[in-house]
Amino acid sequence: MEPLTNREVPTATELPSQEREAHHQIQDSEETDGDADNLLLYQQLYSYATQGKTNKFHDTIEKKLRDPNTRVQFLSRRSPQNNTFVHIAVSSGHVELAAKILQQHKHLLLEKNFEGDTALHIAAKAGDVDTTTNTLLREAQGTINVENTGDVLTLLRMKNNEENTALHEALIRGHQLVAKCLIEADPAVSLYINKEQKSPLYLAAEQGLVEIVKLIEEKAVKKNTEIQGKSPLFAAILGCQKKEVLKIISNMKANILNSKDEKGRTPMHCAASVGYLEGVRFLGKRLVDSYRKDNCGNFPIHSASSKGHVDIVKELLRHCPDSMELRNSSDQNILHVAARCGEDNLVKYFLKNVEFQMLINQKDNRGNTPLHLAKMYHHPKVVDLLTLDRRTNLKVLNDRGMTALGISESTLETSASYDGVSLCYIYFYHITDADDSGYHYQGTSLCLFSVLGFVHIN
Repeated sequence: MEPLTNREVPTATELPSQEREAHHQIQDSEETDGDADNLLLYQQLYSYATQGKTNKFHDTIEKKLRDPNTRVQFLSRRSPQNNTFVHIAVSSGHVELAAKILQQHKHLLLEKNFEGDTALHIAAKAGDVDTTTNTLLREAQGTINVENTGDVLTLLRMKNNEENTALHEALIRGHQLVAKCLIEADPAVSLYINKEQKSPLYLAAEQGLVEIVKLIEEKAVKKNTEIQGKSPLFAAILGCQKKEVLKIISNMKANILNSKDEKGRTPMHCAASVGYLEGVRFLGKRLVDSYRKDNCGNFPIHSASSKGHVDIVKELLRHCPDSMELRNSSDQNILHVAARCGEDNLVKYFLKNVEFQMLINQKDNRGNTPLHLAKMYHHPKVVDLLTLDRRTNLKVLNDRGMTALGISESTLETSASYDGVSLCYIYFYHITDADDSGYHYQGTSLCLFSVLGFVHIN
């Protein structure tokens, strides 16, 4: 279609008033026809891009868009999700076509879609290293863009809306070969962080990818590149928990073992909390870590106690026996914590070993014993264990002037079945030897639980 500007047509102002309206109608009609033709051509090329019809795409461009500037302008058109023809070709797995398009318009390699992805992001997500990723990197070598410095490093370091680089995307999806290729091309990007403050090193440690972690250490970390964002040491502990990864990362920086997360937890806190025994053994060599509090005022041994990790508690005490006496910010010992969290196996372990008997009747900052807390948080198994132990003092009052029994009676109406069973254990165990006059419980009435209800014996 011959451009309208090249035709010898009088201007609108030169036409008589009666003819002016007709002229505008003709002009609008021709512009509309042109838009329709362009849309039809775009749809045709879009179809070729999704189907990988490289020759047809190329031939159509050559025939329909002979002017270089018009061709570049047309190739820059976007789909509804802001994808270029390069995005479309790569996402459909047609790298040969993508390369042909880039030869026509190099700058498309640096363009982003609505998700902020470049074509390299899409290739990294797909995991195709032999063809797509390497082809795009080769094309990037010749990309020139003054504003973005335009070399291969620009492409490798570009981030999408989640602030992920192509390397992030490859590791998130477990594409190790693509990840290795990208690291070799630009080691520094291994330490770039995304919105979640996670670097590719963090992601590799989290998944236990030993070879990737080693490669990043060799190519990036040893060159004194600063590790930013979330500590990869936490990833090694909270993720796949491979000891080899833990060893590599712990040696990366002198102060990496001193790192803390957003909750103020040290690596030892995290290892203790998730029950990572090998991690606790490895980190336990640094005794100082056992005596650091998190933001909630808990020591690592409290973190282990809250989850009932008996083996972890044993390991922590093996390194630091006196940590059994540590109290958190609520002045709670490890038995308090285990009782409050309903960890009956750990409570049983504490009660079976005489060295922990000093903890049984200790009070926290509100005057509650472990038994008070077990009652308050409704853990009947723990209540039973403590009340059946003769060393438990049932007369201890908390700051509200209540015994554990008092707490049960005050909540009897709302949790009768729970308290009924527990009360039966409390009184029955502490009944003194019965004489001719009946049951006696240290001057307090006996409450027995029966199928028909509660029976008080004075």
